[in-house]
Amino acid sequence: MINRRNFLGALSASAALAAVPVLAGSSHPVVSPARTRISLNGEWERHIGDVLYDTVLVPSSLRPSGNYILKRKCVLPQLNRGQRVFVHFEAIAFWGRVTVNGNELGTTSGPYIPAEFECTAHVQEGMNEVEVQIVDLEPLPDGSGTAEVILGHNPGWEASGGIIRDVWVEIRPVCYVENVRLAYTLHSDFSACSGRPSITVSSTGACDGTAEVTVRRGLGEVARVTQSVQFKAGTNDVELAFEFKHPSLWSPESPNLYELTVSLETPSGKDMWTCHTGFRDIRTQGRDFLLNGKRLVLNGVCRHDLWPDQGFTLTRSQQERDMRMIKAIGCNFVRLVHYPHDRHIVELADQLGLLVSEEPGFWQVDFATAARPPIEMGFRILEGTIRRDWNSPSVMIWFISNECTLTEKSLREGKERCNRLDPIKRLVAAANDRPAKDVKPLFVDAEMDFFDQHPYTDNPAEFAEEAAFDGPSKPLIFSEWGGKSVGQNEPLMQASVNRLIDLIGTHELAGTMFWSWQDIREYSRIDGEMRNGVLQSGVVTEARESRELVARELKRLFHLRRQAGEQPLTNPGSDAPEQEISYAPDRPTVLPLRVNPFSRNSNFRSVDLQAIADSQTAKRSWKALETELERYWASTRMARDQWKRTGDKFELWKIPEVKISGVTFHSPSIESRVRPLVLTTEVPEVTVPIDQPCTVLHILGQVTFGTGYPLRDAPDLFGNIPSATNQHFGDTAAEYTLQFAGGKMHTLPVRNGIEIAQANRIYGASRILPIATSAQPALEYIKDVVREHYQVLLWSIPIPQVGMQALHCKLLNAGNLAIFAITTEQ
Repeated sequence: MINRRNFLGALSASAALAAVPVLAGSSHPVVSPARTRISLNGEWERHIGDVLYDTVLVPSSLRPSGNYILKRKCVLPQLNRGQRVFVHFEAIAFWGRVTVNGNELGTTSGPYIPAEFECTAHVQEGMNEVEVQIVDLEPLPDGSGTAEVILGHNPGWEASGGIIRDVWVEIRPVCYVENVRLAYTLHSDFSACSGRPSITVSSTGACDGTAEVTVRRGLGEVARVTQSVQFKAGTNDVELAFEFKHPSLWSPESPNLYELTVSLETPSGKDMWTCHTGFRDIRTQGRDFLLNGKRLVLNGVCRHDLWPDQGFTLTRSQQERDMRMIKAIGCNFVRLVHYPHDRHIVELADQLGLLVSEEPGFWQVDFATAARPPIEMGFRILEGTIRRDWNSPSVMIWFISNECTLTEKSLREGKERCNRLDPIKRLVAAANDRPAKDVKPLFVDAEMDFFDQHPYTDNPAEFAEEAAFDGPSKPLIFSEWGGKSVGQNEPLMQASVNRLIDLIGTHELAGTMFWSWQDIREYSRIDGEMRNGVLQSGVVTEARESRELVARELKRLFHLRRQAGEQPLTNPGSDAPEQEISYAPDRPTVLPLRVNPFSRNSNFRSVDLQAIADSQTAKRSWKALETELERYWASTRMARDQWKRTGDKFELWKIPEVKISGVTFHSPSIESRVRPLVLTTEVPEVTVPIDQPCTVLHILGQVTFGTGYPLRDAPDLFGNIPSATNQHFGDTAAEYTLQFAGGKMHTLPVRNGIEIAQANRIYGASRILPIATSAQPALEYIKDVVREHYQVLLWSIPIPQVGMQALHCKLLNAGNLAIFAITTEQ
């Protein structure tokens, strides 16, 4: 078996484009003439604690840093009595509490899905302030955000935080259309369509009104129905029905779309809701999928909603480029992995003719043992996705989970929750990599609609073994196969494609999705599929440069051409794994400071820390740190071999002297390697003689190694909620006592997220940004490209009086604290 399977086994053990149609327009509900939408995209302030830390662009994907508040102001017009105001977020990662003008509106129901809140009673004409408290890494002290972080930080792809998709304020009538759920059936010969739209209407009071549904194809109206309604205060569900003849069916070859419009009229005003939809019939028959009565073979790829240096926040042109490229290689299906993608991706699928599947974010979860809160959160995410996309004809499959340890109970619950909401009862299953002998009975008993396997293998004969075992009762798909080790090995890729063509030809296989569409970032993982933190399994690179061999062979598979017919590539690429770069340069990189703390006309002197570093006490503390780091790496899911891999010791750079904005900082060194002073539970205190006149003390360090804020006892990557109490923002981790002549002293707290933060900017698969608001990043040292990106912070302390003699440092918690260098300013 190839590296992909070995990687998952290790996790378990440790717990020029072809022409395509012109786009037809949005299938997302459009803004009614009766509504006013005000975009809140743009610059927002980021506040950490009580500090305005910086401004960020919204929407954007931020490096996770813990929790913080995003704020911005907006101007609203004067409202009349017949209007209501809502603030709408297309998606937040991963948890948000929304406030308007100081009034809390509520919290988001899950990452990746829309959330909106009414704020009519709390807004005013003119200036208003919208505030969102974000949790993207460290849950709040009351536990808020825990389940969301567990679902969001997954070892299989890089996470980002913040307001990742569009946000706006919308002014609506007091009685308005909240959503429309279109159920329909097609006659057995597809000669007619019977539609049953269910309209959800929100009203502030009881009133009489009319609801009208219109269906149009191009400029022609095909159906219209009107109904008088008595609305009550609150939420109303209005059921209507229509029928029309000779529907133009939706399919990948002919993605025919209709415009569905709901008009509402009450004494207080009018509202209108419009989306694009389509009509098609998808069902299973024995081993086959049928689309509009004809056999459907799924030809697909697995796409992540990611772009380099942009995370989850893609531009419209980037999204369209992706989907057009996928269509151009012959796909009729895209597996949208492993969380809800931007709504616009589904719209593009509707318009271009690409079937899709959607899923909630479960990966490598053991449903038999996992805590209920993250399980419930995942199902809520799936339900939110269904409500968002239930009118899109491209959506074919709801995947309950991906590569999880399944139970009949969890499968049944997932299907029941999908069917309860979905108006046309789309197909439901779980994307599966567990042995068929274990999973097939669960799929049968839980009434999954088809079988699924992920046969990552260098032996194509295993494909037939999977198909033979699952048998003829349901369709079988391979919703993942391939990877780098297959796709970039020409003989193996050709043999695999030939075998898949055979199985499709005998109806033993109903579809395939190649892993993956594009390369993605996945830090901490090291194996033959990886290269310096990038999973290189894509048909295209991160930058969307095509890999000719993979694209060519997939086209052949999708067209069922049994013989290759092409000449071998002159340079297909080597199957040998590329060497990982550990990097570890001789000196750190000096970072640009956020604020220059140095006065131009001052004198600066380095404090000599070498004698302390040479002491037996310091060496004992360093040994304690190394023991702590050995335990830390052994406890990780993705990097258990890191301590051995780096020589069973912790070493930093060689050059002891750095200049930061022209000011010299000199670190102690042992055996030609920089070795900071460290406070540990073994040696929790140290006194540093200063004996220099100074007005400012500049301390280079203020970091913890291994865990630390914001990650101490953070939620486990695989869904275990920590039992220990978190070290939260503002908690005191240490204290520094300034000692002056005459015995005077001044003690300063060293607090999480204010004066101290974690050094490593890698957490699982993701790059993160641990922040200390009063200690700015000054150095970066990439010891290991994949697993160890260290920052060193600079804390500049004004000295309240002359005659400073010493600095006494005392650790107060069970972690560690590093001081690299001290420079005085006078």
